Amino acid sequence: PPILVADEPTGNLDSKTAQSVFALFESLVAAGKTILMVTHDPDLARRVERTVMLADGEIIETYLTQVFPALTERQLVEVTRGVQPRTFAAGADIVHEGEHPQAFFIVTQGSVDVMVTSADGTSVRAATITRGQYFGEIELLRGGALLAGIRAGSDGVEVIALEQTVFAQLLADSPSIREAIEQMAQARAEENIAARRREGAA
Repeated sequence: PPILVADEPTGNLDSKTAQSVFALFESLVAAGKTILMVTHDPDLARRVERTVMLADGEIIETYLTQVFPALTERQLVEVTRGVQPRTFAAGADIVHEGEHPQAFFIVTQGSVDVMVTSADGTSVRAATITRGQYFGEIELLRGGALLAGIRAGSDGVEVIALEQTVFAQLLADSPSIREAIEQMAQARAEENIAARRREGAA
């Protein structure tokens, strides 16, 4: 059949037999079949094309599990309820430099360009952020106006947004996530400053 549904197909098997079953599934997929598999085995889940995580009967936003791996299932469910999907056409401004931040964004499809203003007043691309990466964290952590603008890439972009209050609660609940995001914020702030200096020197 074109679609196979497997509920815990390796659940009670020894590791060698489980590997044989999964190898069979991989060969079927390579031949054009679609397999929907339920598993509690994280190693198997990492080897598939697409993973959908469920907790208490609710689908958890995939990219939240990647960006915030330390969150518990309960926290992931709560945060998923608070995300807002948004779509922007190619070249559209998502946030403007100098504005006050309203949300934390994760890119789910496409890319965005980080735009900074150089010494001569021109807009310069400092970096590109792609699927699974995020932006907006610097000012949400430190306060103040946005240090850079964000523009949708050449193919447009899809993002999910966490409002400022949801993001703040998330960091309060998980010190390890706060530390990781603070490190990324510091690196990006330095990247933005370096881009301005390069353009100013040029």
